[in-house]
Amino acid sequence: MKETTPTSTSITTNEKIIRLIQGLHQLHIAPMKAAHYQKLARYLPYPSLTEIERRFGSWTRLLEQAGIIRTSELSTEKRAVLDRSKTDSANSDRWSVDDSIAFYVKTCGSRMTIRSYSELRANYPQMMSANTIIRHHGTWKQALAHFQLSSSGLYSNEDCLNALREAYDAIGPTITSQEYVRYSRTHQAPSLTLLIERFSSWREALRLLEETLDTKG
Repeated sequence: MKETTPTSTSITTNEKIIRLIQGLHQLHIAPMKAAHYQKLARYLPYPSLTEIERRFGSWTRLLEQAGIIRTSELSTEKRAVLDRSKTDSANSDRWSVDDSIAFYVKTCGSRMTIRSYSELRANYPQMMSANTIIRHHGTWKQALAHFQLSSSGLYSNEDCLNALREAYDAIGPTITSQEYVRYSRTHQAPSLTLLIERFSSWREALRLLEETLDTKG
């Protein structure tokens, strides 16, 4: 399964976070506390405090890299006050866009539609909403391109046969077109209509599948 958080994007992401924090501090005389940022991140499309701590080690280390403070000039107590976050809810922090997409790919695969993403998010409200992802990238299509993903309309013939093979393994050799329809809806697989468009008929799709099974056998 393809990973969506390649190392080559880490530096760029860190720099974006630093610029964000520098911009926020143009409105603040004193260094912002982690708890204050945590509250902002719940309502705005900012990286979560959890992600910042994972990337930079702590909130004060981020402030230092952004040129806002010098930790060597702060007492241990002052650093603790700046780093202290609210712990009122285990699910209070929203995930970043990168983390949300990575979780989707790990859970559902690399084919992502707004509908399939939103259905998964209904069970994991920490994920960024589809609308927030669109705001980040301009359009859903551009978001998919950024993460090297595709929507259901971009399945290759091989993808279609692989999906049919998985349905065949799950249901059995007597699989019918109606059973496949139900399977495709619950597994975000290529639709029956798409299979028929690609292979001319359901019977022909099954014949091609059987050929691949015979070859592997």
